[in-house]
Amino acid sequence: MQQSVYTSPVGPLFLWFEGEKLVYVAFREEDGKDWLAKRCPDANFEQEPLPRAYQDDLDTYFKGRRIDFSWPLHLMGTDFQKRVWAEIAKVPHGQVTTYKKIGQALGTKAYRAVGQAVGANPVSIIIPCHRVLGTHSFGGYGGGLTIKRLLLELENVTLRPNFLA
Repeated sequence: MQQSVYTSPVGPLFLWFEGEKLVYVAFREEDGKDWLAKRCPDANFEQEPLPRAYQDDLDTYFKGRRIDFSWPLHLMGTDFQKRVWAEIAKVPHGQVTTYKKIGQALGTKAYRAVGQAVGANPVSIIIPCHRVLGTHSFGGYGGGLTIKRLLLELENVTLRPNFLA
């Protein structure tokens, strides 16, 4: 398993790849290592430079430009989680959705389960879980609410005033 680091305007992003496929993205290296240790206990981590194409995509994104990440992924999760992540991936740059709308699209009213699946997204930014809000709240974010707010601002998302507090 290879680890790469990308220096972003919101802090370092730690990315883990299995071969050419992205497995995990974390804002804190220890979070990624903990997550991977539970799922790949025998994995050895080799530090590698981030492939140029991925570097370019992230540079484009962090300049505020629309990009549809088409990276090969190796998603580790339940079938339900993967369905939620596929729904999140449909949310366009600069737009947001809610946990409830994702649940409705999947034909379920288990909105808390949807929220848990959103929170378990292993490839933040690439599958843009920061674009998912609560119906009446800002919701959570694994990278922290400050980073969620910065990512949405980068995409020129206008939030309702009650979400800004």
